[in-house]
Amino acid sequence: MEETKEILNLAVDAQVKGDLEKAKQLYTQIIKQNPKDVNALHLLGLVEHQKGNAEKSVELIKKAIELNPRVAIFYGNLGMVYDKLGLEEDSIKSFEKAIELDFDYPDSWMAYYNLGISYSKKREIEKAIEYYNKAIELNKKFYDAYWNKGLALLTLGRFEQGFQNFEFRFEKKTPIDSRIFDKPKWKGEDLNNKKILVLWEQGFGDAIQFARYFKLLKEKGAYVIFECKPQIKKLFQNIEIDELIEKGIDISKIDYDFYIHIMSLPKLFKTNLDNIPCKIPYLKADEKLAEEFARYFDKFKDKFKIGIVWQGNPEQENNKNRSCDFEDFEKLVKIPNVQLFSLQKGIDFSKLENFGVIDLSDNITDFADTAAIIENLDLIISVDTSVAHLAGAMGKNGWILLCYNSDWRWLLKRRDSPWYKTTKLFRQKTAGDWGGVFEEVYLELKKSSLLH
Repeated sequence: MEETKEILNLAVDAQVKGDLEKAKQLYTQIIKQNPKDVNALHLLGLVEHQKGNAEKSVELIKKAIELNPRVAIFYGNLGMVYDKLGLEEDSIKSFEKAIELDFDYPDSWMAYYNLGISYSKKREIEKAIEYYNKAIELNKKFYDAYWNKGLALLTLGRFEQGFQNFEFRFEKKTPIDSRIFDKPKWKGEDLNNKKILVLWEQGFGDAIQFARYFKLLKEKGAYVIFECKPQIKKLFQNIEIDELIEKGIDISKIDYDFYIHIMSLPKLFKTNLDNIPCKIPYLKADEKLAEEFARYFDKFKDKFKIGIVWQGNPEQENNKNRSCDFEDFEKLVKIPNVQLFSLQKGIDFSKLENFGVIDLSDNITDFADTAAIIENLDLIISVDTSVAHLAGAMGKNGWILLCYNSDWRWLLKRRDSPWYKTTKLFRQKTAGDWGGVFEEVYLELKKSSLLH
């Protein structure tokens, strides 16, 4: 017995230090001597999980549960592995069983947190918030829970609380920006004759959506410097920014008085559903560039011209769910007098010609080109991408195709967007159901006054 305990301690020590092979050998040694050692079975299951062998992990942890079904942490860790496998319902049942057995077992806050995430995905947002609150109650420094609670509150349109919690994105396990700045963060101080550096964060769509706040900074008398990526720099030369610097430049060499991340501006301007700055358009295409594209589109003047985008940035966390397949647009091609143009970048376009879709990707080098093309189109139909935001910011007709677990900014159930007056939303009614979305789009397009 003492020998087994000693081996178990050595195995745990190896696992904590990251020596998974040694830990596995030691746990296996214990199990050979006693196949009913629940601790060794459970911990070996965790090792397999750490090694990426989720199915084997489930098998081992379930063996431990069969031998002793009253240990909360077994269910908690099984829920974690199910979550990794994408088995949402099994994951929820395991986490709920864990907290039923012991509501505050060691690290139980992770069970509550994971339940919060699961119920957010199921669109049961109020229930998700309850679980996030419990995780925070048990671990007040668990900043990921504060941040996810913020996303849930924003989804419900509770912007004041939501944007407050959204600030925890800088303190969560993987912070949105870990840079250290030698000037103060802006907290609402007087900006008259002051220089404020607005920092880039997250994606192109975020920059486009929140560029509306530059005007408000200017109204406070600020000299506005924006850190942006080169792909969007030319587009942003047409808005109220005093200076554009490319992301990656040494910030210590920039002269400024305050800094702020662009997605913190809604909080500082006390944004709610009733006061969103939505004077549209606030982004415009370069006139000369738009005229150049107009000559190309002149041969399609008798057609209803639709720009389409079906995939977002593959590095975005929810991209697999928010993206659809090119083939989903096939039905729209059959509508008389409609011509589809692909605005998609970085995709294999070999199928496009067969569908009668015209690929414009070779004409797009940056967002200024995309804006000039959009200026010449009648409608943009896109999944939740930067192109959808750009059409909205330009005041162009845009239909956004949303997955079931859509981003917070599109709220719940609404067909319109408070951020963009000319945007219409088409939502999945069940997870993965793009067929239903495109049937709705097809019918809407056939009867749309836009075609007449």
